[in-house]
Amino acid sequence: MTKRNRQTRPWRALWLIPVAAVAALSIVATGGGGGGGGGGADDVGAPLVILPSYGFFLTNLNDGAPLTVDVGGEFTVTVDFDGLFIGNVDLNVGVNDTVTFLSYLIHTNESIDITVTSPEGSPLDGSFSVNLTSDIVATVGEPPTSGAFTVVPGPPVAATVTILANGVQLQLGEDEPIDYTWEEYADLLDDETAEIWQRHASLAGGAIQFIIEQFFSVADILDELEAISFSSPFVGTCDMFTGTQPGGVMAQGEFTVTWIGSGELDDGDDFTWEFTQCWDLDDEQLINGTITLQDYTETIDFNTGELLEIGFGGLGANAPGGVIFEFTISETVESDGVWTIPVDGVITVSGGFVMIFQGF
Repeated sequence: MTKRNRQTRPWRALWLIPVAAVAALSIVATGGGGGGGGGGADDVGAPLVILPSYGFFLTNLNDGAPLTVDVGGEFTVTVDFDGLFIGNVDLNVGVNDTVTFLSYLIHTNESIDITVTSPEGSPLDGSFSVNLTSDIVATVGEPPTSGAFTVVPGPPVAATVTILANGVQLQLGEDEPIDYTWEEYADLLDDETAEIWQRHASLAGGAIQFIIEQFFSVADILDELEAISFSSPFVGTCDMFTGTQPGGVMAQGEFTVTWIGSGELDDGDDFTWEFTQCWDLDDEQLINGTITLQDYTETIDFNTGELLEIGFGGLGANAPGGVIFEFTISETVESDGVWTIPVDGVITVSGGFVMIFQGF
């Protein structure tokens, strides 16, 4: 649930997908509110009031594929939200309503179902559920400090993952628990000498990290959307390759955020977030493709100006929209000043989720 040292072996890839690489915007938000449901703050002349804490809700897209990661064509991991995946976040509101997320909590009893498939078959193929048995608590960008979940089914009983101060503890049924550092826990995913239940337990942690990082990647631009609607499309440059870039890749790529709407930002509007050979120096990874932010929703209290709800998609049974991923993340490796992309170093992300914040 935190980034680890780079490896090219594909099973470890879920632990490596970066939040920084897709959270590259540097726009100053204007504040204010759109004309969203419940009446925008601008309608009454009151400044937008962003609350210090919000609940968040993630769930499957109602009319699309579940969140799926294909790693180099060698295996695919599909994440299916079992109903609503619920938590809350604490944040700090700065100048011009710029938001910094401080910490988050994922509630006990939330669960996801994971399915692993591979073209040639693997011991890890199959389906299992990840069920939270204790709240997962973390500072944003850091490993969790507490929490627990089970991996079901396990052979022959459920495996429990308990988060410690500096790592995790794994236990199969009533067997003696085993302590691991975060690094060791992530390494289990690729360790062919480890037992399958241990590797599934590591994969479960990688999947939770993947969800949280993609969630905050999108959450980080919510306070920028008003500014984007005034200056759409917004085009930004990515990091420039040091040395020689991989063949067929630009030395410096870009990203473009486009508002699909007119007049004022309002419910039902869409955004596209396109990456053109966008390289991230810190993570040494290249992003290509699009994140579609579909069916924007916003509710502001008419009387107080408080932002009560914001996100993409809806929680109703037939509500459309959400966050839709169609991009690749390619690992880049440098040797003697020349960068290359390993054959098994390309990750394809597709599907998505509905994402809603609601005030307490």
